[in-house]
Amino acid sequence: MELFGKIYGVLDESLNVLSARQNVIASNIANANTPGYKEKTVNFEKIMQDAVGSENSLNLKTNSPKDFINLGVNNINNSESFSSANIEAQKVQSVPALDGNTVNMGTEMAEMSANAIRFEAVSTLLSKKFTMLNYAITQTTP
Repeated sequence: MELFGKIYGVLDESLNVLSARQNVIASNIANANTPGYKEKTVNFEKIMQDAVGSENSLNLKTNSPKDFINLGVNNINNSESFSSANIEAQKVQSVPALDGNTVNMGTEMAEMSANAIRFEAVSTLLSKKFTMLNYAITQTTP
């Protein structure tokens, strides 16, 4: 039995991967004017899926087929998991500039903002988990 559970390890790994991703995005932005520089990426989702393992994946279920309608997901019934909806995110490769550079500043800035939001969310969650653990340790039962 683990003292802290698997969630702390997953959150720690998430922060490490998000930090590495932020460094790669910053490197892309710094090299935006470097001739021949090729954009680099860190696939957060794949790395985390490999770290967590598929045997412990969580499936989201819906109470109503209308729950995910705004996400463009149709025909989900109550017993069907959200992961079987076949939603895919695709990154469009940017066309290289005349100097061979593939960095798109708009895309990189958007990726940096999204990554910062993810990092803040994970760090807030980790902080709250430690706060709850601290509360559980310091409180006495009557």
